[in-house]
Amino acid sequence: MVSASALTIIASTLVSQVVAHGYVPQIKIGSQYIPGWNVNTDGYTTPQPIRVVRATKPDSGFISDPSSGDITCSIGNSKLPPGPITATVAAGQTVTMLWNSWPIGHFGPVLNYLAKCPGECSSWKGDSGTPWFKIQQDVYANSEWASDTLAKNNATYVVKIPKNIAPGNYLLRHENLALHGGANLGGAQFYPVCVQLTITGGGSLNPSGLGFPGAYKATDPGIHFNPYQGEAANKAYIPPGGAVYPGLQF
Repeated sequence: MVSASALTIIASTLVSQVVAHGYVPQIKIGSQYIPGWNVNTDGYTTPQPIRVVRATKPDSGFISDPSSGDITCSIGNSKLPPGPITATVAAGQTVTMLWNSWPIGHFGPVLNYLAKCPGECSSWKGDSGTPWFKIQQDVYANSEWASDTLAKNNATYVVKIPKNIAPGNYLLRHENLALHGGANLGGAQFYPVCVQLTITGGGSLNPSGLGFPGAYKATDPGIHFNPYQGEAANKAYIPPGGAVYPGLQF
């Protein structure tokens, strides 16, 4: 029989694991706060709530294999929302990602991609072909990794929606890539979050070219990377997924 004290220790360990890994229970567009996915409640609610942020598993854990199908939109990406839902944002506006928390020292970049949905985003996984394109990235600046900047900014990150992309339904893929274990092959930790958006206004640009899975390899120098090499190495860091798509206007 397991003692009560042992159960307490196990429970505390599990709680600390959940707290250590962030998720996005809320986003903000303009002055409007919109519920995201809360791993502590939404996965246990019947019927499942319909959220603009794609569901993830209750542990809010990381993905270690960039070739996994989970790399598209988080753990459990195979499960689509139980109904259609989207958040409306104007081209040129911002989407603020409000993480529940993010630990200092999970060094790495913050990467952002869009993919235009062929119809309703709620019925599209985004895990085949090459519909994705990079719109924004923050890496290492002022002697600090972007992930630490996010953590110090109340676990908040602002994504800029390009002014000149064509209007329509899009998945926004917002990702923290934690490199504190990246010196070891397979040690990097991926935390992607997908948001279902309807972008209004805009122009006529229809970018694409990246696939998730497909855009990343475990051996990429921006994934198999040791962030403890020092200032010069960190400044020279090149993130995976290539450059921001050329010609985007903000």
